Amino acid sequence: MGTVETIVFFSSLIFLFLFLWRWYPPLFKVWPEERNKQTRIVLGFLPVIFLIALFSILRSFASFDVVDDIEYIFFYIVLGYAWMYIGLMLMPVCFGLFWPDDAIHLNNKAVLPVIIGEFFALAAIYAGANVGDGPGWWCVLFAGGLGLAAWLILNFVIHFCTDIFERVIVERDLGCGIRFCVYLLLCGIILGRACSGDWTSFSKTVEEFAVGWPVLPLTGVMILIELLCKQKAKLE
Repeated sequence: MGTVETIVFFSSLIFLFLFLWRWYPPLFKVWPEERNKQTRIVLGFLPVIFLIALFSILRSFASFDVVDDIEYIFFYIVLGYAWMYIGLMLMPVCFGLFWPDDAIHLNNKAVLPVIIGEFFALAAIYAGANVGDGPGWWCVLFAGGLGLAAWLILNFVIHFCTDIFERVIVERDLGCGIRFCVYLLLCGIILGRACSGDWTSFSKTVEEFAVGWPVLPLTGVMILIELLCKQKAKLE
């Protein structure tokens, strides 16, 4: 690794530590110990699943100079956890959803599927950005950044139209949380596919990202369903 890559690696290690520190201690600081046990088990396995899935993708579909280089595979895994930390921390900043408080301490069952959907959507976008040949780590971050930006914008649009985060966090609507989880998973897969491919240039990457257009009608259907469910709940 060069000088810049070394700096990125050690910076990512700091974010990896922050991710683990933010993620795991709240799972063990619950009293009584049996409270929210299933939720804690599910959340505890998510980072492990991410590690296994990302390692498999890097070994099979990453750039030709990465697939057989354990050093670079480790580099992109550490970078991936930094990516996950930043992405997940955008949730409380943008939408007021913070997993330790809402899912564990407040015992909000509607939040768990949303957290699962968010986690795997972010993971799918980052994994997709690693698929294909490219000259460096910055290609991954640029392609993944397009997916992340689109994902956040779509979340804002859905929330603006349906108040979906308020219905999950405040009203604890489990059905809403499950529907949103399905949307987030599908959205992450589509955007992950849009981020993948061999690198040619910045402009070509933006152009090729348009392959993710199915996420737009998917978002429209999600908004329509949630508006109908919201109206139905008012009538009951």
